[in-house]
Amino acid sequence: MNKSKLLLVVVLSMLVGGCGQMDSSLEEEAEKTPAEMDPADVPQIDAFQNEYSRELMVSTEPVAEGFYLMRSKIDAFTIWFPEEAVFMDNASGVDGDHYEKLRFAYESEEENRGYLVGFQYNYSGYAERPDMILDNLRGRWDYEEEWKEAEDEHGLTYFGSKVEDMDGYQRYVVIGYKVSSQEAPQGMEFLYISSCVNEEAESCQIDLAGEEEYLLQWVKSIEFSGTRRNGDETDGE
Repeated sequence: MNKSKLLLVVVLSMLVGGCGQMDSSLEEEAEKTPAEMDPADVPQIDAFQNEYSRELMVSTEPVAEGFYLMRSKIDAFTIWFPEEAVFMDNASGVDGDHYEKLRFAYESEEENRGYLVGFQYNYSGYAERPDMILDNLRGRWDYEEEWKEAEDEHGLTYFGSKVEDMDGYQRYVVIGYKVSSQEAPQGMEFLYISSCVNEEAESCQIDLAGEEEYLLQWVKSIEFSGTRRNGDETDGE
């Protein structure tokens, strides 16, 4: 082989090798989870900037307008996270692989609206007696109406809402429980409280039906996994 042909072979080999390394690098970058990414390279919202909640985020791509997908720390469920909200890591946590709670908050002076919402996942135990959980909610929040129902492919939700007068201001409360459609006894209790940031402002116009609809969109996004964190099936236990 003459020198010119040898040089051409060497150059082509370098190009092919370089492209391969480049493709490999791009693949590795694409496979990174939000927790592995630099905070500067993920959406600039609390869910991705908070170290605790960033570990729970599935992707930097929104799953719906204004929402990103969050996975339970114990892999028990997924839920949408609203880009507007703040993740309250000091009020969230797990207990083994059967209990997990998540807390979010939001406040906007411009909209004159704020809310606090909590989700509490249970496996077995109380999850096998949704009537007990609903009775407990009824007693805690002095709820006297019949429970409403909303069904989706992942479960059946029982919920109720009311307006409470609190020392000169009103707060709008939605409570309930979602029962998994899977055989495993799983459920999600929830509490949502919204109110005006400034009750005296003319812009204080919160609609209970609107708040109820907003929360139900959130609750319907909850999809139970049916597996333990280690991959063992929960069905039939």
